[in-house]
Amino acid sequence: MMKQKYWLYGILILAVIGIVLISGCVQKEAPLDGGEEETEPPTEVQIYKGIWAPMIIFQDKDYLSSNLQELKDMGVNALFVLATPPFTEADFKEIEEILSLEVVEKVREILPVEKEVIINIIQTAHNNGLKVGLTMGNPPAPENVDLEAINSKIIEYAELAEEYDVELFAPMDEAEKIFPENIGEWRQEIIQKIKEVYHGDVVWKGAGVGLPSEPRTEENLRNLAESPPGDFAGYDYIGNGIMLSPEEYTLEEYSQYVEEVLKFYAALAERDGCKGLIISEFGVLDTGSTLSDEEVARAHEIVLEKASGHDDVFGLFAFQEFLGVQVSGSPVHFFEENIKTGEVIKRWYAES
Repeated sequence: MMKQKYWLYGILILAVIGIVLISGCVQKEAPLDGGEEETEPPTEVQIYKGIWAPMIIFQDKDYLSSNLQELKDMGVNALFVLATPPFTEADFKEIEEILSLEVVEKVREILPVEKEVIINIIQTAHNNGLKVGLTMGNPPAPENVDLEAINSKIIEYAELAEEYDVELFAPMDEAEKIFPENIGEWRQEIIQKIKEVYHGDVVWKGAGVGLPSEPRTEENLRNLAESPPGDFAGYDYIGNGIMLSPEEYTLEEYSQYVEEVLKFYAALAERDGCKGLIISEFGVLDTGSTLSDEEVARAHEIVLEKASGHDDVFGLFAFQEFLGVQVSGSPVHFFEENIKTGEVIKRWYAES
């Protein structure tokens, strides 16, 4: 339920800023200093210290350039960006039922300029020394999925990722919601198609589901790692969201959960010949604001602490919520900035 609300936030944000995007975001990003564009030389990274930014293409067109220095001072070296799925009439109907017809109309206005917005983000990030990950969102109405359209759109984004040297590409964010039963079959089908057009690192960006019910003993994990390859084979990294839902875990229980998740997926990565793991999303799903800023910061710190003990973790992407999300033209301040969490992220990203 919390995840469903999270998606609805994205839809609402996408809707309320239609006028902002339509009014000029298709233009090339202006140089930061107003003069000739300065490009930082590309740098190699040992670990992606990133921000999962599913709302960035829906924010003010100058958001990234205006906040780059703050992100870099925090130690951020990568952004993971979310593109929209192909919308069917069923998806628009779903949005209209949950929100309004006006929202649907604004969504329809945004879609034609999305590609240009994504290209601007990629180029701005690269020109300022940041790596980029790109993935596609899952449709609002999963029961009415057009698989051919889904696959076609993913390959379109993979081609864009190849053309603009995007470092990480994931076919879909949390595809488990679309393929609850035959996810493994589709996972293998789509990786073959992606590799025909994209030659960077491919990430499976999962929802963090699928943990077995039996005890995750060292013996069980070793047996799993040594078993025949499974359906993550061909992916460079297994990525999963490790978000805290206060309705499910206390902070103490969450710490144990994170450790179990990392051990389990490390065994899967070894089994399937992947390079390792990426924590593709971490933060707190707390729409009811039941946690204090200090508790939210601690939840982030737990993930960073646990990841530091695993040499098979090659990237972490903190959900952008803690940075504050306020969209121009919207009456709602979607997320307040959490300074405490920012301090934790900076300590681990920039100072560790």
